[in-house]
Amino acid sequence: MKIIIPVLGFGRAGGERVLSKLATELMNYGHDVSFVVPDNRTNPYYATTAKIVTSKSSQNRVKILRIIKNYYNLWRKCIELNPDAVVASFHLTAYLVALLPITRRKKYYYIQAYEVNFFDNIIWKLIAGLTYYLPLKKILNSPNLLPHKHDDFIGVVPAGVDLNVFYPKPSNRLLNGHTSIGIIGRKEKHKGTSEIISVLCSLENKAGIIINIAIYLEEVDKQRLIAAGFQVNFFPITSDLELASFYRSNDIMIAVGLIEDGAFHYPCAESMACGCLVISNYAPLTETNSVLKLVKFDACKLGEAINLCLNLDLEEKSKEIQSNISVLNKYDWKIVGETFNSLLLDANK
Repeated sequence: MKIIIPVLGFGRAGGERVLSKLATELMNYGHDVSFVVPDNRTNPYYATTAKIVTSKSSQNRVKILRIIKNYYNLWRKCIELNPDAVVASFHLTAYLVALLPITRRKKYYYIQAYEVNFFDNIIWKLIAGLTYYLPLKKILNSPNLLPHKHDDFIGVVPAGVDLNVFYPKPSNRLLNGHTSIGIIGRKEKHKGTSEIISVLCSLENKAGIIINIAIYLEEVDKQRLIAAGFQVNFFPITSDLELASFYRSNDIMIAVGLIEDGAFHYPCAESMACGCLVISNYAPLTETNSVLKLVKFDACKLGEAINLCLNLDLEEKSKEIQSNISVLNKYDWKIVGETFNSLLLDANK
């Protein structure tokens, strides 16, 4: 099949990685897969074997006119390509795909987040929310991602994990006199980085704890941790190999957030694969019987889970880590790609 994925640009978010990897897996099944993108946003951060097809970008000095023209040109390029399947992956591209003059059975919406939660503005909430009513075949990355009124999805395709990169450290290191706790810091408020730091600062027993934070750390939060008595290390991550190494350098990973409880979460999955003790309110941990999983973000519960980690004996730690690793086989990219391929083939008959 000729499959196109219109995007407004490429970035570093986990969802971007998923699209690049899925496109590569579909190419491996013999499909002709292309990302369609404005010609001023053409370099994917995450490598993919899919083609990059460009639409003309506008140079209009008026921002709103430039955006409208870019959107229109992207829409026209999608029509020109005459695809067998079009996959939207974002609320703005969902509208674009819905407006294409092709049959509905060719139109898909791969939903990786309930994007209504990303906005405070009521207008943007409405714009995002209405996309779930569009005549598109919905594919979710987690079965409970959307409200029940939108349960007309055709299948679930979770994000995958590259288990050749994210693999366990040789042994659990909670024996060296120090305990390292890792966080993937994020600027977005709903990621909860500052809230996690508040919980760490409120711990009664801080002795021997090292805090490692990757990607993003506000200076005010760094100073709070230092004032609380922690040794703080910051790691700017530039590749998956560096990210995997970061996970393996930690004994405990805190992978919690303020929204979308139970949804797939890359820091959760990857740190599980790397052999850390993981505290999270996200999948895959929430799909296990872990004593460290949280129903939702709760400062008190998070503090209790951290203290529990610090007090587990060696056998309990090993059991928890091995249990985490054992559930990750279904997230191998080959299996994820096969699931997505089957859904597209079945729905496009």
